Amino acid sequence: MTPNDTLFFVDNTPYSREDCERAVAALAAHPPLAQPAGLRLAVCLSDCFQWLALCLHLRNHGGSVLPIHPGTPRAAARDLAASTGCHYLLHGDGSALETCHTMTSAGDATPGGGELIQLSSGTTGHPKTIARRWTDIDRELDSYVRQFTDADGLTPIVACPVTHSYGLICGFLAGLRRGVVPRIVPNLNPRFILGVLRESPAHLLYASPTLVALLVRMLPPEQAFHTVMLSGATLPAPLLETLNQRSHRVCQQYGCSEAGCIALTTHVQHAGLLGRVLPHLTVTAGASADDPEEIRVTVHRGDAEPDLPVHTRDLGYLDAQGQLNFLARMDDTINVAGINVYPGDVENVFLRHPDITDAVAYKQPDPYAGERVCLRFVAHRELDTEALRHWCRDQLSPHQVPVILEQVEQIDRLANGKIRRRLLAPQPESQPESQLRTEVVS
Repeated sequence: MTPNDTLFFVDNTPYSREDCERAVAALAAHPPLAQPAGLRLAVCLSDCFQWLALCLHLRNHGGSVLPIHPGTPRAAARDLAASTGCHYLLHGDGSALETCHTMTSAGDATPGGGELIQLSSGTTGHPKTIARRWTDIDRELDSYVRQFTDADGLTPIVACPVTHSYGLICGFLAGLRRGVVPRIVPNLNPRFILGVLRESPAHLLYASPTLVALLVRMLPPEQAFHTVMLSGATLPAPLLETLNQRSHRVCQQYGCSEAGCIALTTHVQHAGLLGRVLPHLTVTAGASADDPEEIRVTVHRGDAEPDLPVHTRDLGYLDAQGQLNFLARMDDTINVAGINVYPGDVENVFLRHPDITDAVAYKQPDPYAGERVCLRFVAHRELDTEALRHWCRDQLSPHQVPVILEQVEQIDRLANGKIRRRLLAPQPESQPESQLRTEVVS
């Protein structure tokens, strides 16, 4: 296979359009896959190449698809397929197609042109089903590629799931739209990924904040990143500073399940900077960091379709340059006696402590102040909370100082680096003394 024949790579293996056609032909032994228009399919294939080939086929032939992470057990995948109204489930090696829901009327068919079905992350509640038409995704791709010109000529290295819109749309499909050859990396061994990046000096890395944080710590002194795209949880300020020092360019994009990518910046000066809004959208937010409001999005769908309003439940503002800035989830903002405290501001201070490696700030009800700031942190050694109390008071305003400090062995995060803060109400009496050390700051 010559380089010009290659459509994309999966790890080190190149695949052409002809390879994709052969893979789809094999799967089309199941009649519904041969003529997918109007059908809703749940796909949980263990072979990443098979999934991408099938995805392109479904998109081109008006099929609707719910991509499910390949590590999902069959029973769980079937539950997801049934709960989202999918007609069929394709699981594992693709040898069997299970019926989940039988169409009884034309009303059971999906909209013309098909949809990409996603589940929200569920960080503020139970995940919900989001269906976006392929035509809307095409509009997003046009807008994304037109605005993100710094990506032209770079090789997308997609080291995140292509069953999720970030990797699938912004990494894989946008790369194809630019006419470059994306490289999908299901092998998430950090050393393997660093090797892939070294082989592609002009790269554009798509990865989760958690993985980026690990890669930058493991990056050899003689190696540097070219362009890194961040999405999901914002990187802590100290880590972002290090990443900027070790990269030619650090970008950040912001989006949600209902609208896709909303804004992006090609120069992340601070963790909350989200950049310019994509041209097919309208966004309203606060006027400044001192006067933030909910980030609200209007998706302009064209073709005489009604605009789609989206409430993000994120708190932010548009600065004097027209760039969108994020402060916190509205549900995560801590109101201390009428003063807003944003968790990231507190976390960034603690992460500058030489012994602290991770931290998460969250709220707890307080009978006098309404809410109080709490903090869990991970450190290289057991820290004296009395000393930490004095240290943080030198770094924070009085209303930002955590009332409760907890040293823990680990802070659990979602795959995208986000944390379910609402589940962090401290319960020291239920945890072993070796795992939790708590002190109330008075």
